[in-house]
Amino acid sequence: MASFKQIKKILFTLIMVAGYQGFAEETGFLINPYLLDITETSVVVAFHLAEPMEARVKVWDNAEEKLFFSEKGVSHFVTITGLKPGRSYHYQVVCGDALIQTGAEDSSYQIKTACLPGESFSFVVFGDPRPGDTMTSLNHRRIIEQIALYEPNFLLVLGDMVDDGSVVQEWVNFFQVENQLLRSSAIFPVLGDNDYVLGKGHYARFFPKLQKGYYSFQWGGIQFYGLNAWGTRAGQEISEFNQDSPQVEWLVSQLQTEVAINAPFRVVFLHDPVYISRGRSSDLLRETLVPVFKRYRVDLVFASWHLYERSQSNNTSYIISGGAGAELIWMNPNPSYPSQAEAREYHFCRVNVNANALTIRSISTDGTVLDTFSLSPRSQDKQQEKSVLDNAKRLKKDLVFNAGQEELPLILFSYDCQFCKLLLKEVLPRKALEEGITLRVSYFDLAKEGSYDLFLNAGMEFGRQDSDVPAIFIGVSVYGGEEEVLRGLENEIMDFKISPDMYYAKSVSAFGEVHNTDMLGEEAFSGLTLGLVFGAGFLDGINPCAFTTMIFLISYLSVVGATRNRMLLTGGIFTLSVFLTYFVIGLSYFGIARLIMENNGVTLVINGILLIFVLVLAVLSLMDYFKCRQGKIKEMVLKLPGKLSEKIKTHIRRFARHSVALAGATFLLGIVISGMELTCTGQVYIPIVTMISEPQHRAMAVFYLLLYNLAFIIPLIVIFLLATFGVTSRNLEIFFKKHVASVKLAFSALFAVMALVIVWNIRLLL
Repeated sequence: MASFKQIKKILFTLIMVAGYQGFAEETGFLINPYLLDITETSVVVAFHLAEPMEARVKVWDNAEEKLFFSEKGVSHFVTITGLKPGRSYHYQVVCGDALIQTGAEDSSYQIKTACLPGESFSFVVFGDPRPGDTMTSLNHRRIIEQIALYEPNFLLVLGDMVDDGSVVQEWVNFFQVENQLLRSSAIFPVLGDNDYVLGKGHYARFFPKLQKGYYSFQWGGIQFYGLNAWGTRAGQEISEFNQDSPQVEWLVSQLQTEVAINAPFRVVFLHDPVYISRGRSSDLLRETLVPVFKRYRVDLVFASWHLYERSQSNNTSYIISGGAGAELIWMNPNPSYPSQAEAREYHFCRVNVNANALTIRSISTDGTVLDTFSLSPRSQDKQQEKSVLDNAKRLKKDLVFNAGQEELPLILFSYDCQFCKLLLKEVLPRKALEEGITLRVSYFDLAKEGSYDLFLNAGMEFGRQDSDVPAIFIGVSVYGGEEEVLRGLENEIMDFKISPDMYYAKSVSAFGEVHNTDMLGEEAFSGLTLGLVFGAGFLDGINPCAFTTMIFLISYLSVVGATRNRMLLTGGIFTLSVFLTYFVIGLSYFGIARLIMENNGVTLVINGILLIFVLVLAVLSLMDYFKCRQGKIKEMVLKLPGKLSEKIKTHIRRFARHSVALAGATFLLGIVISGMELTCTGQVYIPIVTMISEPQHRAMAVFYLLLYNLAFIIPLIVIFLLATFGVTSRNLEIFFKKHVASVKLAFSALFAVMALVIVWNIRLLL
């Protein structure tokens, strides 16, 4: 038995069929004339008849009349040529023996050609004008009535024009509703899934360009690109949107043209949303198109869903306009991609364009303006060049070592790593003095937002993108990582001293050429794998930089760990605190790094505290080492000597009886230590934290950051478990007696490493 909804659908279809027949009998046209493919000098006048007939179109240019003929048929697409830009022309359609025709005096039949660049014009945008679950064209009619008040030059229709594209009568109904508007305003549509109906839709019968599905046009210098994206979440072949698919390659080739590059605006319109907060977006479109939009500076993207929404990502504005007829849908917002404006209203978008701005207004059926905003033109090359040069000037720190000698310039990119500091404080100054040259260093701190883009730009200039950090760009070469930098610096200085003039002549000029680095950051991030991220986090967790954190964990467990439960509590909270602190730092890396690294006072205090703590713990560890050598294993408790030690232990144990207080103190200690060890990060870390600010990569970047930090704390977890379950005074005593030689060697190595850490920190602090 048919449902109530199915019965309503059948009745609605019968009403439409009756209406079509009455309309055709009244006007003689099955579909009244509508305008397609308008340019500055031409237009296509389309119309459809119930019976095959010959046809002609009369066009008046003032008093001059021009005739254009069409052969006998049902569907007619008459190309009108010889027009002038930005002009209006009256036209009349005459079919057969003039039994079917438009009124010769009816001024509503107007052709408005595309204007020249710099001239003002307007257009409207809407999507989903089909009846949908509302089972009526009432909302669609109201939208068209409002649009007609503004007399737009053309319409962008974002798909789903009908409920079932395989039913011809539904297309006739669509044109009947839009009849008054389309006779003077050209329509530029794209396909929706309801129009396509798995290839059974009759869309190409009315819009020949939709047979291919994607096309472009320009109006007033603005470049428009319609895409065939009706089922990228399901139904449409993925191969249609691969990077090497004909459609994507076509879009890239279009955006690469000089006309597109110099255009004041580049506008893309399609059916499926690339970004949306209260609806269903397409992961495939984000992966494929967003990099293209970024690289070629697409300004505006229109898509359809059953509401209005505006958002922005990477300087591209995304407009969702799907409230032109079908039911409205209001889903829970996506917290990772909030909208800037939204409305659950039937509406359309009116766009006014002039030489200085593109202004978009979302307007409801009663004329209420729901949202408005403007975009200003931007010149791709000039803006990008200015941005890169401004960033280079703003972020660069010039350092000169051994001034007054023959000058060798180099660019250094680094962050707050130990070798990076040593390079600046000792290696470069010493090399300049020993070799009798001046080293002029342009230093960029990768902790500062914008430096990573400069790093990628320099990599393109020098022809190498895979260098480790710290990286030196010198002459025509790039050297990354400690060993490569030291070796490469020696070779470059040698070549420079042989013939400075020849060296200068072949050297690459720093930021002499501006490159588009948007895709490089994407590619660096895309090249990451779970194994690579996990391995990088683990290696950074056991490097010498993280050694202090391990010392603190062992020491703290020794001081407070009278019982296993207390050891579990303190060790677990300490490790959790380290993990959470590193994770939060990663989420807002540039802001925190800027606070710490741009403030010399903060940096000095942190390094000072770190040095004091390491010195104290080193002394205590050294004392325990000698006690072990003397066989006093039972006395091996990390403590201060004498009465001071007893007082501190008493206060700590008294404090530790209160679990809440102990937990709070432990957590706070973990935060402090983690803050000091912010620099325990490698090259994999930078692409991760950089992409956290990109909405399309945020989820994966956060996941990578989570994985990285989990791997980072594995050494802490191992030490914590050993100290809690295995490393007791009795176990140590038995172990040391059995392995005296090995223990001596291990403690000697531990002492050497600690001494190295102390000396290194003293150097950096001074």
